[in-house]
This record gives sequence, structure tokens and C-alpha cells, in this order.
Amino acid sequence: MEGINKTAAEVPQDLIDHSKSRLLDTASFLRKVRDENRDEFRSVARKLKINLRKAYHLAQIDEALSEMDVSAERIQRLGWTKLSLLAAHVQSDTIDDLLDVAESCTAHKLKMYLSEGGFDPDGRTVVLHFDKEQYALLDQVLRARGAEPHSRGLLGKETALMRLVTESLATPAPASKQGTGTG
Repeated sequence: MEGINKTAAEVPQDLIDHSKSRLLDTASFLRKVRDENRDEFRSVARKLKINLRKAYHLAQIDEALSEMDVSAERIQRLGWTKLSLLAAHVQSDTIDDLLDVAESCTAHKLKMYLSEGGFDPDGRTVVLHFDKEQYALLDQVLRARGAEPHSRGLLGKETALMRLVTESLATPAPASKQGTGTG
């Protein structure tokens, strides 16, 4: 791909038509625009029908993988979600191992692997629904047990919840109230 025009980035029509199937070309083009003509980045992403967040992730993917010896087919199979998770962690000596892990699990499990050094294949996901007051109480208790606030909720909430569960099991249950009805 030739240099980027400083006044307006021209997006090749073929890339617009096939941006999903040409992940590496799209990522490379977006990185070039980001580095050489940042003012046009948003409009280029729009022309490619890619939201801005994904466009930045693709540029980051190209930055991380462009010098790595990985086949385009392997990268394309993984998809941008897993690649964006890997981009911050890849090094030439670990790339093959990380790609093997990424190919064998979901994006969620890959995220757990990268942040916690592994994942439990038998683990379960639990979805709970709380009203505002209930969530405020849960938030307070989980923070008291070690969870930390983060822009997207609480970090370490699973560990904090299990700490709470373990503590409740170690504490004797209150005596149940006997019925006072007449016989």
C-alpha cells in the first residue's frame, strides 16, 4: 500500500468491500492512517463500516503482529476480538503458544488466561439481576472483601464473592426459630 495522502485518506474500494475477509490488510491500512494522518482516522473507519473502537484495535493488532512470523490464514481464523486481546501480550518467543491457546478457547476464556494465567475449563458463568439498591449493597460487600472499582464494574468480584461465601460457611448459622403454634 502506497503512502497516505495528508489531506484526505483514500480508502481502496476493494478494502471497503472486503474489510472483514481481509483483516490483516484492513489492520495495516488503519495503522498507516493512524500513524500518518490521524485526523482522517475516524472517517476512514466510517468508510470501512467499522466502529472507532474496532478500528483502533485493528491498528494495534497490526502494530503487534506485523513483524511476527504468523500465517495470514491463522490470524484471519482467530478474528479481531481474540487478536485484540493478544496484541498487548505477544512477543516473538511466546506468539505460537498464545495463538495455540487462542485457537482452543473462547474469547472470554482467553481474556481470563491472559489476565489470570489460566482458566478452568469446567468453570461456570453466573448471571444475576439486581435492582439498584440490591446492587449497591452487593457492591459495598464485595469491595469490603477485596473487589476493586474499575470503569466497567468491579475487578476481582469473583474472588471477593467466594471469600464472602467461605466466611458465611465458617460462621455458624443462626438458630432457626421454632414454631409457637398450638398443637
